[in-house]
Amino acid sequence: MIGAAIVAIPVVGVAVLGAEAMLAARGPDLTQGEPYDLDDIVGADKDGRTEHMVWLGDSTVAGVGASEPDTALPRVYAAGRGHPVDLTVLAVSGARVSDVVDDQLPRFPEGDVDTVLISIGANDAVHLTRAGDFERRYRQVLDALPAGADVVMLGVPDIGSVPRFAQPLRYLAGVRGGTIDAVIDDLADAPGRTYVDIAGETGPAFRRDPGTLFASDDYHPSDAGYELWVSAVAEAVEASDDRS
Repeated sequence: MIGAAIVAIPVVGVAVLGAEAMLAARGPDLTQGEPYDLDDIVGADKDGRTEHMVWLGDSTVAGVGASEPDTALPRVYAAGRGHPVDLTVLAVSGARVSDVVDDQLPRFPEGDVDTVLISIGANDAVHLTRAGDFERRYRQVLDALPAGADVVMLGVPDIGSVPRFAQPLRYLAGVRGGTIDAVIDDLADAPGRTYVDIAGETGPAFRRDPGTLFASDDYHPSDAGYELWVSAVAEAVEASDDRS
């Protein structure tokens, strides 16, 4: 998942960044074992119509960094809804937008889906996916989603806050993340779509308190970090509902 965010800079700078990227890739890993199975009926004891919710994306959706399935981003968000949620999570750690198109969409459930949440782009940023290619593939994702489903598009997190990256790699990764994030923000400007500014809403807190909000790999959010993400998603969805 972790790669080098290298831009057009002098040869010496490239060498420095390459060395830093190799050191980052050799950093501490999480010993989570098998990926979490996050599919579940969440809040089955609540009243109201069951919402069928599908998540697409990368490790942050798959629960990497969370201490258990119930503290993973999709489960926490679903638990906060005021009604039952039939949760389907197709995300895979390390995924880029092309993986969502090629591997996750073919597994998309049949039948009615009420809400689709997408969190993709961080791996594209650090692996230097071109913004135009990212936009093209993201459009393919959006075009494949069922008509009538609400689409919640999480922006790229503040990669520039990641402790695992040394400077100047951390700074350059943050710039790349901002470039990809801007594409998502633009694509969300359509009826039925909601953009969540993860970097803007949670990045400052991650920079202030990395020891609490990052997991032990110094890369993924911890349980507390995912709680912040959930708050950002919930607030963006509520604001979007108020505007409709």
